[in-house]
Amino acid sequence: MASTGKAASKELSARVAASLARRIAAADTLSLGLSGGRDSVVLFDLLLELRAPLAFDLRCVHVHHGLSAHADDWAGFCERLCAEHGVPLVVERVAVARDDARGLEAAARAARQAVFARQPGWLVTAHHRDDQAETLLLQLLRGAGPKGLAAMAQARGRTLRPLLDASRADIDACARERGLRWV
Repeated sequence: MASTGKAASKELSARVAASLARRIAAADTLSLGLSGGRDSVVLFDLLLELRAPLAFDLRCVHVHHGLSAHADDWAGFCERLCAEHGVPLVVERVAVARDDARGLEAAARAARQAVFARQPGWLVTAHHRDDQAETLLLQLLRGAGPKGLAAMAQARGRTLRPLLDASRADIDACARERGLRWV
């Protein structure tokens, strides 16, 4: 994609719309995993634009891991963003054991996935093509077999990743064009 100017936002919006339209029905609930970072804020903004034409109900969930000194600020940012646009937000605080044998990142991921599993409707995440590449490299380094090396899918179960074919540069261009803020 790697478009610049107004075309980047319009093209990314059309691609997300097409991805969702293939999978959701009118009146479906989309629960966006909102971290407050650039990727999820861009997806939030795109979903705001698409909720009327695609007739879905949008809500967000923020998982507060409490692992960073800034965790309360991130949750507050998400609360303000959602309130500004009239989108319901659930902030779930989780306890992540720092001494978990799986490692801190894996323990945080497991806690996040448990929260996501409780959300209604479709879970929507802002994973993109660069995340896909990073995941593949990590799996290779860990010596994963064929199953572990399988790519993330745009849709799996009740999880949708409508940005999966977008690059970080595509998302950056969209964020700049729309004048978005994130943490």
